[in-house]
Amino acid sequence: MMINSKELIQRMEATLKNIGYDLDRAINELGQVNRSERRDQGESFSRDEHIKGLILSFLSNQRPWGPIVENMDKITEIFFDFQIDKIKHADKPLLAKQLKDIKCGNRSVDKQMESLDYNIRIFEQIEVVYGSLDEFVVSDTPDNIAWELGQGRKYKLKQMGYTLALEYLRNVGIKAIKPDLHIRRIIGDERLNLYSGYPSEVEAVNIMNRFAVESGVNMTYLDNLMWLYCAVDYANVCGSDPKCNLCELRHNCNMGITKQAV
Repeated sequence: MMINSKELIQRMEATLKNIGYDLDRAINELGQVNRSERRDQGESFSRDEHIKGLILSFLSNQRPWGPIVENMDKITEIFFDFQIDKIKHADKPLLAKQLKDIKCGNRSVDKQMESLDYNIRIFEQIEVVYGSLDEFVVSDTPDNIAWELGQGRKYKLKQMGYTLALEYLRNVGIKAIKPDLHIRRIIGDERLNLYSGYPSEVEAVNIMNRFAVESGVNMTYLDNLMWLYCAVDYANVCGSDPKCNLCELRHNCNMGITKQAV
């Protein structure tokens, strides 16, 4: 039987509590919920915070996040405390090498660093039109802003697609869902069956947005909860090798039901 949004959240939270996982600490360490609450309270984000959000979204691409968190002080030093004017004049191949030296690169890191100068120029163009990057990111829905940055014609960023654009937006306090592998897999028909088949990025965002609205929770919190539930460096309950015996959702999950029947 398909589970409703409130039950989904309650049972995931209950599972994490049962296994002794400190969800509050993990949410605080990710920082995205806190930044969304800061924005709700009227805080704005500087251009340096925006370039930090962009760079961290790059670093999240197709790799575990745990080592990034462990090396955040070193990453901050590599990027000159994320001062955009210093990054503009930095040796971009050296930035990529330094990231790889601390095992925080990814398969696209060289091209990502090469793209920084171009992307900073796009940021500067946005500032001219909107007055600030902060005004731009709240000028439309997160979905539309992400499409413009990831797929659009006017402000398309290099090495940035729709999903990474949503990650960037969350890094600067915009409430949004990042439809990565973990999210799409757990809501697909092999697991919770909230969608018939394997949902596309857009379909996953629509489903998660609806669940956030129905349950009345912060969209970023729902995303973080589900991601932490799955990610290998974190709770890892519903990853590639799911631990269905621990999961309070197993009776509503095709994977859990299958394992019980075996």
